[in-house]
Amino acid sequence: MHSPKTRQPVWAITFILLVAAALRLVGLNNVSPPGIAHDEVANWLIDRTLLAGEHAIYFSRAYGHEAGFHYLQAGFVALIGDNVLVLRLPSAFAGLLGVAVTFALTRKLFGKNVALMAAGLLAVLFWPVFYGRLALRAILLPLVAGLSAYFWWQAWLEEGVNGCGGERVKKQITPSPLHPLTPSPYLLSGLFAGLSLHTYMAARALPIFYGLWLGYLALFHWRDFRKRWRGIVLFVVMFAIVAAPLAIYLQSNPGAEFRLGEVDAPLQALLAGDLQPVLENGLKLLGMFGFVGDPLWREGVPTAAVFEPIVALLFYAGLLLCLWRWRQPRYAFLLIWLATAVTPSLVTINAPSHIRSILVLPVLTLFPALVMHSLGQLSTVSRYLSTKSSKRLLLTLLLFYASRTSVLLFSTWPNGGDVPFVWQAAFTEMADYLDGRSDLTAAAIAGWSPSTMDSPTMTLLRQRDDLPLSHFDPQGGTLILPNAKPVVVLRPSDLPLDPFWEAQLSNWGARIEPLTPSPLHPFTAYTLPQQPPNQLQNKMDIQFGDELRLLGYEWLADGELLLLWRVMAVPTSPRQLFAHTLDADGNQLAETYRFDAPDPQGLWFPHWQRGDLIYQHLTLPAVDNAAQLRLGWFDPTTCTPGPCQNLRTGDGSEFVLLEVE
Repeated sequence: MHSPKTRQPVWAITFILLVAAALRLVGLNNVSPPGIAHDEVANWLIDRTLLAGEHAIYFSRAYGHEAGFHYLQAGFVALIGDNVLVLRLPSAFAGLLGVAVTFALTRKLFGKNVALMAAGLLAVLFWPVFYGRLALRAILLPLVAGLSAYFWWQAWLEEGVNGCGGERVKKQITPSPLHPLTPSPYLLSGLFAGLSLHTYMAARALPIFYGLWLGYLALFHWRDFRKRWRGIVLFVVMFAIVAAPLAIYLQSNPGAEFRLGEVDAPLQALLAGDLQPVLENGLKLLGMFGFVGDPLWREGVPTAAVFEPIVALLFYAGLLLCLWRWRQPRYAFLLIWLATAVTPSLVTINAPSHIRSILVLPVLTLFPALVMHSLGQLSTVSRYLSTKSSKRLLLTLLLFYASRTSVLLFSTWPNGGDVPFVWQAAFTEMADYLDGRSDLTAAAIAGWSPSTMDSPTMTLLRQRDDLPLSHFDPQGGTLILPNAKPVVVLRPSDLPLDPFWEAQLSNWGARIEPLTPSPLHPFTAYTLPQQPPNQLQNKMDIQFGDELRLLGYEWLADGELLLLWRVMAVPTSPRQLFAHTLDADGNQLAETYRFDAPDPQGLWFPHWQRGDLIYQHLTLPAVDNAAQLRLGWFDPTTCTPGPCQNLRTGDGSEFVLLEVE
């Protein structure tokens, strides 16, 4: 039977994990974050391709993704379903387990009291909590890499005669394995080190860490290193085997990570002999822990450092303590880990980057925890008082940082900077509105990415899957009216309709409702009893393929043209409208394109519904001698290598000619 003293760490870590779980799970479904970002939607799209049988070591879509997190996330999707909460649960659980791994690692290195302090801080810090609430792969890296570190130290301490601080201790006795084939901790450490490379790009710093770490041990602890050489070889071999498939793929496909070329300006400057960008980044990274954090709202609250001033001082003091004791392996381990973990941010733009430095998390809170533990031992009254003071300090910090993180997470961040735009908060409000309108049979949504991300975004946000939606970009002069009674069109407040169609909707008698479920996330709803009749001056009835029918056109002043189309069938591939201005001899003078431009990631989703009316207000380039307009549709995906494949009219023509008025 365990004594109360023995049970205390169990109760304490249980309480810490419960607090960590609350911060990572409460309001996870579109409270904070206030919606879903394109990066999260892209993750889901990769998950769906995986579930459809398209397996890969590395997914080149969405700027390139390692596959590890997607297999985990796809499992949740397959078991529970397609929605925002399900996409974020793997991240929340990974962040929660990361707290437990930090506790286990710290306890092995410095004992249970330091472990409780480190785990307690990590449980409530904004940085790890924030990434534990996003459906992104980065948070899996500190968990997997932390497991590698844990099993490394388990192997190192069990196999040798020296303690982790370099002191002489008795050899630890390994518990009897449950099975004779129980793998060596070195093997497990190598396994998780290799798996970490399959989680997130910042894991590329981990081989650098282990290279420097092994070099340190060989230089300053050769005797212990030599005694463990077989286990170290086993670790290296396993690490290499697990990492090899990804390394081979990236070596064979150098263009797969073109995103790196967009952010590596400091690295390129360094290679060219210019140290200034890297040195500036280094100062920013050092100040990240106590002065100013990540500069981007999409990565947190820019004004918020990792720690507030008091714990920041403890962190920097812990850093100095580790430097002072660098000859002891456990302190050197922390220093080398910290230095290499920030390397991805050191050599890229927008430093200090929290997401590119996320490998820091397994050891981040050890630095202040070491000093906090030492402060607790300074009592001259009694050991009991020092222990009691440490517990009170830990509880105070837990409450303070839990409150601080809650304010940042649920008040400051969701409404700050470009967060409502990036996380599509207005779309979230629209989805709730549509779910509550049982009288609707269809609706049209104005958005910024109608042919790529808007449709899957609404699929994830809505609870109803029986309401067909059409999507359009009003910035190109487009308005879509669905074939329904009533006709409902929604748009975010910061995405206005073309002024012509705004006025026309009023003329048609539309009920216009500026809806504000949240003051910072409003949208506008336009409601007509039914589709208006065709009132354009020139009536037509020309079918393009089996998908689109031109119903009419009308010339306005100054080269403005109104077009009206009806969708006859849901398109099966991207469709782009071309309008070529010609002279009397048929020579092209100018060109105008609208709708589905080619997407570099190859994303496209059907975004029109059968029966939709597509109104188009075109302002054509002003040219002299314009006589005709060549009008038609083509599939932009066929233009490389070409020729572009046009939708043909009923008489086989690839276009129609309109007389310019």
